[in-house]
Amino acid sequence: MSVKPSLVRLRRRTVLGAAVLTAAAPRDFVASGAVSGGDGQPGRKPIGIVSAVPIEQAAVLATMAVERQEDLHGFRFYVGTINGHPVVSVASGELDPSAQLTTWLLNSAFQPRATLFCGTAGSQNAAVNVGDVVLSGYVVDKAAIHYGRDGRQNPYPAAEIHVTGRVNIAGAVISRKGRRYPTPSNADTYGNGPHPVDPSWAYLQALAANRELVRIGAATPELGSIPLARATGSPTATGKVANKVVIGAIGQAPVWTESLDWIQVQNMLYQTDAEENEGTGFAFANAMTGIPWALIRGISDTPWHPDVYEANLASKRAAQVCTHLVTHLPPDVDTAPARLSDLSPLANARQAGYLIADRVAYRVGPVTEVTFTGPQGRKTLSGRGLDTLRHQYTTQASRPATTRHPRATPPDSVFVRRPSGSAAAPHAR
Repeated sequence: MSVKPSLVRLRRRTVLGAAVLTAAAPRDFVASGAVSGGDGQPGRKPIGIVSAVPIEQAAVLATMAVERQEDLHGFRFYVGTINGHPVVSVASGELDPSAQLTTWLLNSAFQPRATLFCGTAGSQNAAVNVGDVVLSGYVVDKAAIHYGRDGRQNPYPAAEIHVTGRVNIAGAVISRKGRRYPTPSNADTYGNGPHPVDPSWAYLQALAANRELVRIGAATPELGSIPLARATGSPTATGKVANKVVIGAIGQAPVWTESLDWIQVQNMLYQTDAEENEGTGFAFANAMTGIPWALIRGISDTPWHPDVYEANLASKRAAQVCTHLVTHLPPDVDTAPARLSDLSPLANARQAGYLIADRVAYRVGPVTEVTFTGPQGRKTLSGRGLDTLRHQYTTQASRPATTRHPRATPPDSVFVRRPSGSAAAPHAR
């Protein structure tokens, strides 16, 4: 999700435990089938549409015939149709926890036959331009990274899920299975021996979207084109860029990344084509409730052309694909997940031959400047002041203290072992 010009993102995950929530069905909706589709099928299950920020939902509402609204746990759900097909639109707000909560409420209360996320994102692929649309073959959490002291980064599980009941994680990339949890009968001895694996607890590195949804979305007729000057931010550029729909991998994590060097490091571990703030939570909530899902992301900005930011255009492009998908989705959705082979040929994962690497090298240099805001205003640390802070992050900074004898140690002091011949007086910390 882009909210600022010239910023393309890698964001950090926060998972909200949706299982503790309860949601009553909105008045008369599920019970009586209050929405009638233009195809003459009263009560037909709707398609859920989640958007994050106002400009994204505006593009969806502009395509809807809204019949009514329902307020549920602080969120407003607009009930109506798109081209005669029943839909429910809701704005989640930005970031992963809000998207997860809103999606879970929508799925629990309205029981859609599929749920879409219609919004914007930043490109992470040089071939994906402003005005293009990326559909999620996969969603990965690019903040789930283990940075090792050996100068390597490794993927880390993005989510832990208990696969029971309606839960559907077909096609997900699973890194490992969890341990069996204790019960009241063995809690007092739990931990004294080996922990057996519980196959129903899965640690996920990526979630796969619904194959039928992304294929229908990819068949959207021509999106249109934009001037090259608008796509690149170069006033002297001439010609036009024909926009396209790409089935790719979408990365999620609330970390803004501008430097192409860092994007390279991050993308070599997770081969994504677009970056946003809400994908993992949205996908997780759908997996928990067993609802087919897909992300539709219009591209608003790209690090290759950092002066361009087109949130309005990107929102409308996403809504265009969303409208096509809603109009052509059959009553019964095939539950098969997307596969790597379903991604577009120009998708990074298809070109690289992998979605998630096992290990990628990186380099981190010393911090050269820190700016912060204190009681007296904004201040910048550099030079000697910064060196003092940086000293803590050297091997010389850690010198564990030792004591001569526990009984001889004054309560407010620590004895430090000193070289032979030096004074051994207590050193107050």
